[in-house]
Amino acid sequence: MHKAVVKMWSRSIFVFFGLVTLTYAKLELPPELQDYADELHDLCIKRTGITEDDHLAYDIINNPHDEKLQCYIKCLMLEANWMNKDGVIQYDWIEENLHQDIKEIVIAALRKCKTINEGANLCEKASHFNACMYEADRENWFLV
Repeated sequence: MHKAVVKMWSRSIFVFFGLVTLTYAKLELPPELQDYADELHDLCIKRTGITEDDHLAYDIINNPHDEKLQCYIKCLMLEANWMNKDGVIQYDWIEENLHQDIKEIVIAALRKCKTINEGANLCEKASHFNACMYEADRENWFLV
């Protein structure tokens, strides 16, 4: 995918950290966002060393802070510019750059997650944010 297109979609991807196969979500991503989500997924799988089986086994309901997935979620957040390298979640940037098709839904959940547990490291913080987004909108959450 062209770098400018990737940058544009990085502004809007992270619907709710979603990229499994929309097992839980009723929300459908526009095809261009799904393509970018797939690229993010592949990149973060490689960077963190988790397997597709680890990813598919993730259980947000019974094990929301799965240690195998915490750094994967951090990778997604960093690559999509939802979190900076210092661990600051970029709420304003996220709201300003969401794809129009998902903006209203994501912002409603995002506003419920402005205060989260920092965790011991950025992986834990990303995991807490992910769990908050799930709690904020269980119907539309999914893991990329």
